[in-house]
Amino acid sequence: MYTGKVFTFNLLWHFARKNLFRTLIISTVAAVLYKVFGFKFVGIPFLPIGTIGTAVAFFIGFKNNQAYDRLWEARKLWGGLTNTSRNFAAQLIALVEDKVVVKELLYRHIAYLNILRLQLRKTIPWATSRENLHQSFRGEREELQEFDQGLKQILEANGKGDYYETLRVKNNVASGILKLQMLDLTRLKREKHLDEYEHSDLMKHINELFNLQGGCERLKSTPLFRQYSIFSRVFVVLFIYLLPFGLLKDLSALADWGAWLTIPFSMLISWVFFTMEQIGEFSENPFDNAVNDIPIAAICRNIEIDIKELLAEGNLPEKLSPVNDVLL
Repeated sequence: MYTGKVFTFNLLWHFARKNLFRTLIISTVAAVLYKVFGFKFVGIPFLPIGTIGTAVAFFIGFKNNQAYDRLWEARKLWGGLTNTSRNFAAQLIALVEDKVVVKELLYRHIAYLNILRLQLRKTIPWATSRENLHQSFRGEREELQEFDQGLKQILEANGKGDYYETLRVKNNVASGILKLQMLDLTRLKREKHLDEYEHSDLMKHINELFNLQGGCERLKSTPLFRQYSIFSRVFVVLFIYLLPFGLLKDLSALADWGAWLTIPFSMLISWVFFTMEQIGEFSENPFDNAVNDIPIAAICRNIEIDIKELLAEGNLPEKLSPVNDVLL
């Protein structure tokens, strides 16, 4: 998630440079043909191009609304994971007297959240933007790592390294962790450490975690439908290619040198339209490990701090801070 109050020139240039170079070439060719070679027929009326631009703006607006809904839903799901984790930890501490068992379950829960984070960060080629501009501008820190390596590191950091060989072969490791939680809660009930009502309340939290995880996996595995994503880019590129030829006549009427104004105005207008399209393109997958995505690493760290505070532990981990204004 980008946390800066303004977008720096470097960030804007990172996303815009390809489109600006392309528009520079097209508009320069159009101006040279019109002004130097005298090919007046390349100057077409602006009305049909303006009509296309209006339609493109509406189409992009629809796409961006859908992309924003996905981004906001992802944030709400992780807000639910935060609240459910706090409730589960507080109730478990209050209901179970054996603090060793409580710590075992809660450290496993911390591992679960970080494993879910790694699963959601996996790259699905068909669900990720063709351009990796949004992923490559993240500063020097790399939050994503090989899944097996990350899984082993997370389990060992939370004292669960012995689970690694069992879990690494599973298709959904996070669900496997929740299953272990349910089995341990049921064992505590059978051993009379929990009564039926207490066991039921704690199991509801595990069920809610399954639901929240399923919501995140739905967003990850089902990108914005391709007909909206693909044709949005096609329409924007078509508009940008036609735009310089539609500006030639009107700008030439301003002065003898007016045709050359086609170049800067084309670049400005194309930047606006292409940036609007990029916003939707780079927002549709909120777990793409990119500059504008949900900062689930920071959320996991905040939940870990909350749980360890409830356990009355010292030496709490520090909250993650933005690197180059990017919080992952």
